[in-house]
Amino acid sequence: MAGLDRGLDHPSVGPVTVDCDVLTDGDTELKIVIMTAAPGSEEETKLQLTTVVGPPAGTRN
Repeated sequence: MAGLDRGLDHPSVGPVTVDCDVLTDGDTELKIVIMTAAPGSEEETKLQLTTVVGPPAGTRN
């Protein structure tokens, strides 16, 4: 499983570049997406902030 760099544009914290890994179960369509950022980086701070400000308005939890 290789990580891919992805850019997100969160309306509250702005652009965030994360490493994105997707875990899949071969028997089902279940997928788990894991987004991480380098420890101590500005991107990590922004990613953590998204958990405080929540999802963008109009999206489902």
